[in-house]
Amino acid sequence: MSEMMLVTGGARSGKSSFAEREAAKYDRVLYVATGIAFEKDTEFQARIKKHQATRPANWDTFEAFQGIASYLDQHSTQYDVMMLDCVTMLVTNLFFTLLGERELTNEIADEVEAGIQAEVSAILEAGKASQAKLIFVTNEIGLGVVPENKLTRVFRDIIGRINQQIATQAEEVYFVVSGIPKRWK
Repeated sequence: MSEMMLVTGGARSGKSSFAEREAAKYDRVLYVATGIAFEKDTEFQARIKKHQATRPANWDTFEAFQGIASYLDQHSTQYDVMMLDCVTMLVTNLFFTLLGERELTNEIADEVEAGIQAEVSAILEAGKASQAKLIFVTNEIGLGVVPENKLTRVFRDIIGRINQQIATQAEEVYFVVSGIPKRWK
């Protein structure tokens, strides 16, 4: 059974840098990148390239937001640590994939959340079944004002519950503020 760590914080808080330093303590690293840049999103493409440039050349990278559990099941024995960056992008991509073009009703919101929960549960199970340490990076987006529109409120609630689900199973939970990590669990 593997050890799990959750690293959370706000945007540009230093959470990814902290998680990468933790991952760098191991020899064989898998970096699971969940951010997918759309063709016309040059800002996000540049952000991804910057992240790629900071990773050590000997780290393996798997870029996806679906099929992660299956990939971990098949490849986890090759790694000492697997870092998923980030849960928020994973949930974002799954949210809009599962929602599709439908209007967000309460019933559809429940269906979308169930699909996201199932995907995250499968990733957690794959991580627990491996011998590699699993590091999750996520955003803490629930500290601000209540969003004015339903879609954003539903998303905020889902990511909050997903973060709780991961934190419950993690042995270590860190909150990073201004580049300073504080251990909470």
